[in-house]
Amino acid sequence: MKKEGIDRVTRLALKSDGFTLIEVVLIIVMVSIFAAAIMLPFISSLRESDLPEVASIAYFLALEKLEELTPVTTGSISPEDWTTVTVGEVTLDRKVAVEDVNCDDLSTPKAGSGCRKITVTVRHIPKLPNGISVVGLRTAY
Repeated sequence: MKKEGIDRVTRLALKSDGFTLIEVVLIIVMVSIFAAAIMLPFISSLRESDLPEVASIAYFLALEKLEELTPVTTGSISPEDWTTVTVGEVTLDRKVAVEDVNCDDLSTPKAGSGCRKITVTVRHIPKLPNGISVVGLRTAY
């Protein structure tokens, strides 16, 4: 009886040689589906990983232009249309808007009030289409 038990175990061990081709293909398909599900969010986050850097560059370019206008007299500051500025490998557009405003209410336009609102906007079309704006107020006083 012991010999019969050993023969049965030997037969079972010899029968299970490994995986069949279908089992291997199924495992490969399941692993690739799982890998794709994990990699898609990772790849899209890599595409957007430079957004904080572009936003910081845009902010500092706007501040730089506002500071560049500091020594200019209030009446001499004029608007500028979109100009291209390149910093390293990043190309941005910068615009200066000048508006005479009411000194008591900075959102109300008023010509000749002595208060000028200077808005410097820097944009990067694919990353920051609306741009980042920095606003400064100049007075003639």
